[in-house]
Amino acid sequence: MNLKQLRSQLNSPWPVLDMHVHPLDCFGLHGVSSVKEDVRFLTESAHRAGVTKMCLFSLYRTCPREPSVAECRMANDYALAMQDMAADIFLPFCYVNPMYPQEAVTEIDRCVGKKRMYGIKLWVARRATDPGLSPILEKAVELDVPVLQHAWIKTTGNLPGESFPSDVADLANRHPQARIIMAHLNGIGLRGLEDIADSPNISVDTSGGDAESGTVETAVKTLGAKRVVFGSDAPIRHFSGQLAKVLATDLPETVKQDILWNNAAQLLPKWSR
Repeated sequence: MNLKQLRSQLNSPWPVLDMHVHPLDCFGLHGVSSVKEDVRFLTESAHRAGVTKMCLFSLYRTCPREPSVAECRMANDYALAMQDMAADIFLPFCYVNPMYPQEAVTEIDRCVGKKRMYGIKLWVARRATDPGLSPILEKAVELDVPVLQHAWIKTTGNLPGESFPSDVADLANRHPQARIIMAHLNGIGLRGLEDIADSPNISVDTSGGDAESGTVETAVKTLGAKRVVFGSDAPIRHFSGQLAKVLATDLPETVKQDILWNNAAQLLPKWSR
């Protein structure tokens, strides 16, 4: 088998929509000098792996756990600048901090309502049980966009504001009309899947670690094939290694295609489909 044939075995036979990507400006091992360089490196890497489109969220250059309103705004402007250079590839999400609920709603109106960002990103400033998330989720429902919420179960203990899967289930039950994507299948594990199994408005993305045999199959068995979406968490993880989590399974081809594109596309706002 030559190199070209080997690469063909590793590439997806269908388009791929990656639900979880960050700029290199946030997490990249290579320091980028400009938005243009960030776009070039990220899109070239995605193209080599077969990733077609990317949901993009910046967490600000230094990735503070409790970002200020100004830092969230600058992060969103960076993601929008990347979209301006490759609008057919990047689908930016609006990053906000539930510590500032009303300011977060104002930023969502700016980024989603006016600039047509595709969703809302929440990280570790406050757990999903915090009441500061309620205005954000209500605005997401109003504007018809999904919310991607970071979650993890750490053996060393979660960060003070870091959500557990049970917290995300609580959020989903409080806002049953919201479309919630819980990040990090590898990070939440089997226990996390059980925590969200009875919350039909939660999907899980496949990011959060290296490929582990049976993990994606278990997610499909527990949640159903329509509630699992592909996410790489690039550039923290590489696109190709993350795609292997789906492509190397024994799942039916139709299920793989749903995970790599269809399920995510259905979560995005109707106007984007």
